[in-house]
Amino acid sequence: MAPFNGTGPEMQALRKELLGLGVYTFVHWNHLLVVPPLIITEEQLAEGFTAIDKALEIPDRAARG
Repeated sequence: MAPFNGTGPEMQALRKELLGLGVYTFVHWNHLLVVPPLIITEEQLAEGFTAIDKALEIPDRAARG
């Protein structure tokens, strides 16, 4: 999906989608790093995981061709 020591358009699209959903992440190569705050509710965690699950459809579609 991403070239060695670089990132691909799918990962940039993933990051953009997550930002649009209100989830701030760091994309590095083919890694998606998410560091939630130490004080977070279960509802907020569920909302974040739902957004990540939805956004991961972008690279999944790209991988399937």
